[in-house]
Amino acid sequence: MLDNYPKTKRIIHFLLVHPYTSRPRLWARLFLIPFVIKRSKGSIIRRKARLDIIPSKKISIGIKSVIEDYAIINNGMGDVIIGDYTHVTSRVKIVGPVKLGNYVTIGSGAQVTGLTHNYLDIDKPIAKQGVSPNLTVIEDDVWIGGNSCINQGITIGSHCIVAAGSVVTKSVPPYCVVGGNPAKIIKKYDFQQQAWIKVKTT
Repeated sequence: MLDNYPKTKRIIHFLLVHPYTSRPRLWARLFLIPFVIKRSKGSIIRRKARLDIIPSKKISIGIKSVIEDYAIINNGMGDVIIGDYTHVTSRVKIVGPVKLGNYVTIGSGAQVTGLTHNYLDIDKPIAKQGVSPNLTVIEDDVWIGGNSCINQGITIGSHCIVAAGSVVTKSVPPYCVVGGNPAKIIKKYDFQQQAWIKVKTT
């Protein structure tokens, strides 16, 4: 709605967000942000979690989901949707647009991002070229190991495991174990054999 009124949008943005740290101003964090977050029964947001939230984008947290201390949640460029029974552990960074399913666990220090920085104009600093949002989806029952990086615009299928320290640059089909930089499929679940089968990597 505000996109049709760029001047008004700039003024509101200035009132809500610090001009060069992209963090909501203190008054917004105290009196506005708590009412923007849609929380389901039993959800927990620890006191020291950093919520860089703006009211023009959605943020929702499902039933009994937890955001631990020192996690960073940013919906400035897109919605952040967190499903039920999902655990965002300490020092995780989530930058929307991102959708997390149910029973997702994200290990400490991991990053899930739904945007990339623009860089094509060589006459302009990268920091001033803005960003391009692209939805990242983590489906149900996924374990993301600590210090992993999940790049923008990809989907990780249900019941996948991402090994610690991995950099995931491509979508991952369901029932896979991936690891490495860039991450490759290490194992797949074979429903006929009812076993996890190693995958040869090249």
